[in-house]
Amino acid sequence: MIRAAEEVRRLKVVPSNKIYSCGVSVDGTWQRRGYSSLNGCTTIISIDTGKVLDAEIMSHYCRTCKTNDNERYKNKENYECSNYVGSSGNMEPVGVYRMFERSKRLRKLQYSQYYGDGDSKGFEEVKNIYGNNSVEKLECFGHVQKRVGSRLRKLKKNEKGLGGKGKLTDKFIDKLQNYCGIAIRSNVGNLVEMQSAVIAAFFHCCSGKNKEMHRQCPTRPNSWCKFQKAKCAGIKFVDKSPALPNSVVNSIKKLTWNLVIRKC
Repeated sequence: MIRAAEEVRRLKVVPSNKIYSCGVSVDGTWQRRGYSSLNGCTTIISIDTGKVLDAEIMSHYCRTCKTNDNERYKNKENYECSNYVGSSGNMEPVGVYRMFERSKRLRKLQYSQYYGDGDSKGFEEVKNIYGNNSVEKLECFGHVQKRVGSRLRKLKKNEKGLGGKGKLTDKFIDKLQNYCGIAIRSNVGNLVEMQSAVIAAFFHCCSGKNKEMHRQCPTRPNSWCKFQKAKCAGIKFVDKSPALPNSVVNSIKKLTWNLVIRKC
């Protein structure tokens, strides 16, 4: 992992006595599902090289201590016991903090860009670790796309009248989150086009045989929108799927745009 850190520094031609700021992907895992695991691990991966820069393995249980109290005193200097006290669910933020705290000292790196889950607790622990707002939170396309689906399903469950035939169904949610993901990936590096594509994808998915909402879709012969593609070819496109009611569109529009467009 030390060599991986040196490789990152070599890519940017950083002097040996300087600290280099870089982006990292952060995630944690547990030995068992849920919040009952005795062991957990958090890792940091370089965005530049894709190699592991650091890892923190945590445990709040020691089998040796439980079975043989004398063992740890025989070889006290080299003995590694449990290194964590607290709930299993809190292992990830603690592990993230430990790795960020030692990044300058052991890796000569400053992890200034944090790529992680949208609800990552680890980011809250380290966002000010190098100074006020010194770490920037970023998300990958997959996390944004996934959260569109999870939030819409939660909204459907909690808000009466949204679900049901011809309304907000799981099939529609899957379709919308996939279209949003494609819109983002297809316009990397062009913020304006990315936001326009997300808006077009939203209205495209909400449209149907009784309500055509394709004005935002690309108007070219090779358009991904079947309506606009047929229009360019001089063919009438027949949409057999029902359109979402205006009440449902208005309910999900704000949530979807806040999740996706603001992240763009």
